[in-house]
Amino acid sequence: MARNGTPAGLAWFMAAVSAVLTLTLAVDWARGEGFDWMTSAWLLVLWPNALRDLLRARGHRRAAGRADAVVGCSPFLATAVLWAGLVLGWTRGESADWFALAAALLLPAAGALWLAAGLTGRRARRA
Repeated sequence: MARNGTPAGLAWFMAAVSAVLTLTLAVDWARGEGFDWMTSAWLLVLWPNALRDLLRARGHRRAAGRADAVVGCSPFLATAVLWAGLVLGWTRGESADWFALAAALLLPAAGALWLAAGLTGRRARRA
């Protein structure tokens, strides 16, 4: 996503996809199919990005800046959700979902790089 300006159409599309995924997650869980930890972790990354881009597209720069702080933490929250799902599955004797395991290992590294890039970008702007 472009940091300076995501097109409004793409921001609305991301918000719509997030809403549909949230709805399907809730419906599947209500039907008794179990809680999908992978989808919920994905939503923890997707929702803050979609809301930040929507706020920025609508001209709410201060609110988008506050949402940007949540975007920086979302990979770590998603990692915690993925690990919770993996550990609960292992305690039930289920085998590991390899996509979830790979994401749980790669997301903290991506989040650390994202935070480092944000911090170095702030320092460069201050100078």
